[in-house]
Amino acid sequence: MAVFRCRTCGKEGTWVYDPERFTCPLCDSIDVQFIISRDEVPEGDPLLNATKDNENSTPSKEAEE
Repeated sequence: MAVFRCRTCGKEGTWVYDPERFTCPLCDSIDVQFIISRDEVPEGDPLLNATKDNENSTPSKEAEE
């Protein structure tokens, strides 16, 4: 189960991870935070690829300046 906390409705709880949903499961607000266990994320999900890309990337010179 994933955990969520919504700043709009003030509710928090658990829900089943849905890679297509980026809003609060209760009020549909976009002002929500999710905590998703790595085992909840299915193989091939872009969320896993983004994590791997960030771990392997090095900052560019422009970002350092």
